[in-house]
Amino acid sequence: MARPKGEGPTARELEIMQVIWRLGPCSVRTVLESLNQGRYRKIAYNSVHTIMLIMQTKGLLARSESGKTHIYDASVSREAIEQKLVQGLIDEVFGGSAMRLVSRALSTQETSAVDVDRIAQLLEALDDAQADE
Repeated sequence: MARPKGEGPTARELEIMQVIWRLGPCSVRTVLESLNQGRYRKIAYNSVHTIMLIMQTKGLLARSESGKTHIYDASVSREAIEQKLVQGLIDEVFGGSAMRLVSRALSTQETSAVDVDRIAQLLEALDDAQADE
């Protein structure tokens, strides 16, 4: 059964998006080569091409032509995808609680003093923005 258009990208689609966000507009061949770097089990060209066509249909990628080569670019920003995925994680795994997500993230791995300072700054900025409303 096909996934609804509004859902976030699949794991493989997200891998492809990360390549395109990192490299910018590129061909299927470029994406394939990037995905296959260091991979024991290589992905076939046709598989990547088919997934990218589906991603175009879903509105994740835009395609243009450069001679005989199709060039694909992200139609959705990294930030928009991250926001959608994090919101889904908060809703589906943490019962709608951003506090539980943050608590789990901070307890899962050691957090550096620099990151703690940045988190404090983010919380302060959020508090200031909410006070202005």
